[in-house]
Amino acid sequence: MEGNKMAEDKQLKKQKEIQKRYIEYQMAEQQIRQMQQQLEKLEAQTNEVAAVEQSIEDISKAKAGDEVLVPVSGGIFFNAKVSGSDRFLVNVGSGVVVEKDLEETKKLIQDQSRELDKFKDHVVQQMAEHITRYQELEMELKKLIED
Repeated sequence: MEGNKMAEDKQLKKQKEIQKRYIEYQMAEQQIRQMQQQLEKLEAQTNEVAAVEQSIEDISKAKAGDEVLVPVSGGIFFNAKVSGSDRFLVNVGSGVVVEKDLEETKKLIQDQSRELDKFKDHVVQQMAEHITRYQELEMELKKLIED
């Protein structure tokens, strides 16, 4: 009878350990999915910054009086005549807009691009760590279930 009680206690302890590991496993899986979504958003932002960089480059080559297509959003453009291509109005936050020259504007965009790349690298590194932990948990769970 006492041996039966010990076996039940051992089985209960094993089930609790399996539950604990399974919850960790699910959390790790959820974190990985969230990081994947974050990477997708960062990639979209990177593409947007690259498009802005290309637009600035294209506009900088235009001469006063040239007609250009100005992107509004998501494939929507309007025709405009260039009055000068060496000055840009840049939103610096809180509704404040400042004028910057071509080189300052390019540098600003390049800085944004570098910051995005650094953040993407950080997220990728964190994601790799979570994937490693996820795989470890998966092996631990299999071992617990098989024993």
